[in-house]
Amino acid sequence: MGKLIWRQLPDFGSLGGDSPLFLEFNAMDGATTTTTAFRTPARILIPKLVKSRDGWKTKANERKKRLKAARIRNRDLEASRKVWRQRAEAAEEKVAQQDSSLQQELAALRADNERLREELKKN
Repeated sequence: MGKLIWRQLPDFGSLGGDSPLFLEFNAMDGATTTTTAFRTPARILIPKLVKSRDGWKTKANERKKRLKAARIRNRDLEASRKVWRQRAEAAEEKVAQQDSSLQQELAALRADNERLREELKKN
């Protein structure tokens, strides 16, 4: 694996005393690639980079907290829905059983009613 090295060039008068920073990459095969990274002085650049890093870390932590809270809420809601679904199914089953027993009772009462009418007609 290669190695990254930051180097500062010697001061060139045309740059106003600020030397540009260069990023040098030493590859494993011995080749070295140098590219200009920043022209801004480190005393200005570093606080901005630190602030940026702190900002995205704070943002990432906030997202992580919100995601965890959402997962917990989702888990709890699914459990609650499961309980309510079971209660509703049990209630529907109970109503269906009561309905079938009431239907049987109604049929028996109608049969008794018909029998009693027949007896009244005979008398």
